[in-house]
Amino acid sequence: MNIYMIGDSTMKFNNFYTYPQTGWGQVLNLFTKEDILVFDYAENGRSTKSFIDEGRFDVVLNKIEKGDYLICQFGHNDEKEYDKSRYTTPFDTYVSNLEYFANKIKEKGAHIVFATSITRHKYENNKCVNSHGDYPKAMLEFAKKNNYTCIDLNQLTMDLYTKLGEEKTKEFHMIFPKNTYNTYIEGKDDHSHLRYEGAIMVAEIFVRNILKTNDPIKECFIDLDNAPEIDWKMLKD
Repeated sequence: MNIYMIGDSTMKFNNFYTYPQTGWGQVLNLFTKEDILVFDYAENGRSTKSFIDEGRFDVVLNKIEKGDYLICQFGHNDEKEYDKSRYTTPFDTYVSNLEYFANKIKEKGAHIVFATSITRHKYENNKCVNSHGDYPKAMLEFAKKNNYTCIDLNQLTMDLYTKLGEEKTKEFHMIFPKNTYNTYIEGKDDHSHLRYEGAIMVAEIFVRNILKTNDPIKECFIDLDNAPEIDWKMLKD
């Protein structure tokens, strides 16, 4: 039984070349039971449209098997109206693509779960605000209408960011000065992409909220509130 993930750069598995950028799919295995494998097919800059058009979803379909799970998070790039290769309209082509994902996964005997786009680090009057337009709403309405589980990561991360404040939540993102990392000597001021701390934060939010549902994917994850007995003596240096 495996978990597959499709989405954009906020979910993507990163290598050393883009360190410290870390997608939340990259760390989801820290929250899964030992016999569960996570395969992260999320890719930078992709929308529902480009993920399909480039054949990336076909790759997943050829690998996913009956009893497996798929987590789908898109929206960040569907909203880019200036790029016709990626742009979709929230209540039309975007939802049609979500439906396509769901139908194809069902045909394979697998199970799909949706997640709205995580928030950007964007504040107005000390409050984190929605920067994804109607895409989260469109996904939530589609999922509700068709009885799919959808974790509203957009709202959940906005709420947390508002609670923690603008300065504290910078640590979740690729926001740092010059000479902090060898991979970005000139520093970064990127309010969309995550560092490790942000990836862990999002993955934990996803898992804690999926555990509150009756969705069968919940059985893939450890109980975050009931840690097993650990032999701490064996962990001493």
